[in-house]
Amino acid sequence: MAYTSMSDLALLQLAIWREARGEPYDGKRGVAHVITNRSLVASWWNGHTVGQVGNVVLHPYQFSSFNVADPNADKWPADDDPSFAECCAVSLSVMGGSDADNTDGATYYYDTSISWPEAWGPQANYVNTLNVGRLRFWKQRLVESGDDMGEGE
Repeated sequence: MAYTSMSDLALLQLAIWREARGEPYDGKRGVAHVITNRSLVASWWNGHTVGQVGNVVLHPYQFSSFNVADPNADKWPADDDPSFAECCAVSLSVMGGSDADNTDGATYYYDTSISWPEAWGPQANYVNTLNVGRLRFWKQRLVESGDDMGEGE
């Protein structure tokens, strides 16, 4: 199936499952909120188009499970996968606006199986907003000079 034929909701469900299927419920929520938080601000990670969850999920090298070389890139949930059912429930409540953002506005996260992602820049430029399971959620520190940190190509 081509990703471009999938709805924003279906892409969010798949992204949560691929990125956090083994994580606690709040980890799945965190991933959903990072993706939707990114969709709310026109930036490089969504093609400068607000409100397009699919653009966020499919932007190259943003969510490793969608990178061609990633072992998760060709994984699809079984219809009876209880973790996928949970991912679907999370995505519906987050996209529907009934789930409060447990990440406090985070737009980044990483799995503790890796160290700090150097491509993000210095860790001092970020605030850790949530730790759940193996996931660490972050948002950029506010910068008074108006610099758009993280705008790197």
